[in-house]
Amino acid sequence: MATTATIIPYFLYSSGILFREGLEALLVIIALVAAVRQAGRGTRARDIYIGALLAVMCSIVLAWAVQKMLGDNTSDTLEGAFQLLAVVTLFYVSSWITAKGQAKQWKNFIGAQVEAARRSTGPSLALGLTAFLAVMREGAETIVFFQALTAGATEAAERHAIFIGLVAGTLALALAFVGLRKVASMIPIGPVFSVTSVLLYGLAVVFAGQGIASLQESGVIGATFLSRVPTIPMLGVYPTIQTLIAQGILLVLAILALALPLLKRIRLAAHGSSPSYKIRQAG
Repeated sequence: MATTATIIPYFLYSSGILFREGLEALLVIIALVAAVRQAGRGTRARDIYIGALLAVMCSIVLAWAVQKMLGDNTSDTLEGAFQLLAVVTLFYVSSWITAKGQAKQWKNFIGAQVEAARRSTGPSLALGLTAFLAVMREGAETIVFFQALTAGATEAAERHAIFIGLVAGTLALALAFVGLRKVASMIPIGPVFSVTSVLLYGLAVVFAGQGIASLQESGVIGATFLSRVPTIPMLGVYPTIQTLIAQGILLVLAILALALPLLKRIRLAAHGSSPSYKIRQAG
């Protein structure tokens, strides 16, 4: 029987995934709307919202189709494949977030989308398509993540916790949408993306352990057991060398991914304060 110790993490995983993915989509949509309004083209905001709404509807249909196709008889091999696919996607998204984490880069990204739509022969369609693709991308990622999450939930109570997390995440997104529309220009993009990157890297480590364990159960990957390591499914921890090595590699990659941008900024700041650097810049 699932205990509170396992139910709460699954609730947090579920609500956290939906809120993080939805928040990124919201930031894109709200920034696009703010940009077109600043450009004096406020009527185009409707096209952005329509594109986003269509993407949400398509994502729901796609999620239903995936669940219907896989059903309750999903093999351990397929579950493991989804979990490892989620790992790759999580790292890709985290890297994208890191790249867009700087406020200037983020504004340039949004500005480029608006400018491309302005130059298009059908600006309304271009803006709607940009919004659709932005939301659909997050929807596809969310489906992969939740398929991996439900594969790791072995108890009915854990699955219920995932559903409740979905509801909580949806309500949180609704509140965020209302609030962010009024303060779009004040959103601290860098800190928001930094925090969500940590969440995504953590989930990647969890899914990596669960994915390798699923492939071990199906016999695709061998298992070398360790007697003193506990089994903690909700954290993806299993007493085998293979799962621990996979998680260890991901932990190292996550630390590097988070630390390298910080070291780069420190190095640039140090060079910027160097007298010789200032002389070269002046020259």
